Amino acid sequence: MTQPDPFLRSLVERFKQPGVIGVVVTGSYSRGVQDRYSDVDLDIFVNELPDEDYTLRIFDGKLVSIKYIRLADEFASLTKPDGAIWSVQGLRQMHILWDESGEIHRLKQAAFDFKWETLQPAADVYAVEQLMGCAEEAQKIMGGLLKENESKVLYASWGMFKNLSFAAATQSGLMVDSENRIFAMMEAHFKDSRPGWVRAFRFAFGMDVEADKPAFVTRGLAALDLYEETAKLFKDIITENHREVIENTLQLIASFKQSYPYA
Repeated sequence: MTQPDPFLRSLVERFKQPGVIGVVVTGSYSRGVQDRYSDVDLDIFVNELPDEDYTLRIFDGKLVSIKYIRLADEFASLTKPDGAIWSVQGLRQMHILWDESGEIHRLKQAAFDFKWETLQPAADVYAVEQLMGCAEEAQKIMGGLLKENESKVLYASWGMFKNLSFAAATQSGLMVDSENRIFAMMEAHFKDSRPGWVRAFRFAFGMDVEADKPAFVTRGLAALDLYEETAKLFKDIITENHREVIENTLQLIASFKQSYPYA
């Protein structure tokens, strides 16, 4: 590994304090793809979090994102599917700036040793729980559309999009290499096998628009489509304890679409 540049070395000296286990840089700087608008993502590993565990600062004219992380929590993220999809690639890519005890190198090796297969059952459970939980958002969207309540529809649609898209990513074991690429990665993963899901995904978040409908109507209807498409995606893993809520929600959506003029 090459030696960090003088600026990164200065950050290490600034944050190498008692209680700090290691200092790493993540994000675009760790991948060597930073540009003039990139912030510096600095992760500081500790055993106990300080009162202020996240902040932004300007050092030498650069925006530095400073995040304190409990080492135990990062190890634990590798045992949970909804944490692992975010942490594995980041840990593999992180550039270790200081690691006197070797604990950060051990963490990075654990990420390289990670195998998704052991987490698939838990990922299935997590995904179906998210689908079940979005029944509430679905009913809010339908109620909001009938009353032309733009705020209600958009807020529930945003919740539906966020929960179902991340549920689909988790159930698929999609390892995120950058938060800036998460939506592109999901679209690329599903575009051939689930074009209906991708269409609903894009309209629900506003990536695509329809000229003949108000934006909140388009997004609300697309979020309902996303619920239906995600239920199809998860059909083989839906458990009996959540089946009644999910099937009832699907019936309500189908009935709503038959009577709603914009559907």
